[in-house]
This record gives sequence, C-alpha cells and structure tokens, in this order.
Amino acid sequence: MKRCLMILCCGLMMACAADVCAQTAVTADDEYADMTTLRKKLVRMKQEMDALMKDIVSTYSDDTTSPFGGMAREIKVDVTENENEYIVKADMPGMSKDKIEVILEDERLLRISGTRESLVTEEAPGMVRQERSFGNVERSLQLPGEGMAKGVRASYKDGVLEVIIPKKKKSEKEAMVKVAVC
Repeated sequence: MKRCLMILCCGLMMACAADVCAQTAVTADDEYADMTTLRKKLVRMKQEMDALMKDIVSTYSDDTTSPFGGMAREIKVDVTENENEYIVKADMPGMSKDKIEVILEDERLLRISGTRESLVTEEAPGMVRQERSFGNVERSLQLPGEGMAKGVRASYKDGVLEVIIPKKKKSEKEAMVKVAVC
C-alpha cells in the first residue's frame, strides 16, 4: 500500500513539475524574473508534496516499527530577524554536533540536516537485548531575504541548533557555503 502511494505521489509530482515548466516561458529579456517565479513555484510544490507525504506516512505508520525510536521525524524551526541578521533556531535533540550539517545556498536557501543514532541496551539474568536506531532528518527553508555567506555562524547546545545569518548588504552573489557547527 505504501509503495503504491509513493509511486502515485512521485508521478503526481513529476506531472506537476512538467505543468509548472510548461506554464513558465523564459525569454532573454525577463529570464531572471521568470526563473525566480519558477523557483518559487517549485519550492511551494515541494512543500505541498512534503506535507502530503508526511500525512500519508503518519496515517499508515506504526510507531513501534519506526526507525527513529520515538525521536521527532522532522526538524522544528523558528525564524526571526532583527536589523542586521536572520536567526534560525532548530530543535534537534539527540544529535551530536558533528552529525549536523548546515548549508546556506544561493543566499536564501538554508538546509539543515543531521543523523540521530540511538542504542538501547537491556540486561537481565540470562538475557541481553540491544537495539539500534538510526535516522536522518533534513529541513530546507527559504529565508525572508538574502543572507551573506561570509559571517554565518552556528552553535548547538541542549538539543537546539542556532544559526545566525548576516543580512545581505551588497549586490554580490555567493553560490553556496558549508557552515561549521560549534
């Protein structure tokens, strides 16, 4: 059942992407505006498909067989801004900071990912039980405005990742930067 739903959803996503591409004609004069519009449509379509898949998986999943062992399946974030920077706080309990990756791409797209590992050991006379759970989570989010790759910093404490991104002040484009988590 799950496999059929996954195939159906993938087919729908490909059909929607083809429809978006067909509706968005790119000319030399307004190429940048059309690409921005296309990008926004594709991001919105991905968000809708993610929500659909999350709904399908939560409807048909059994928590006792979950590879996450009771850990959250998605990264919850708060995005705030002040005059000079964007501040992203992400709940990522149960991870070590060396298993977290933060990437700022195209000055607006922030990708946060991580790997959780859990080992449960039970011992009793004549019995030993060990279970291992591994799970990868990833969250991509669009910043409200452009950020600068230079000066991005991240820290991880008590299960909360905080990423501070300086706001863009120049018209310089920066492609992608990987951020070290302290």
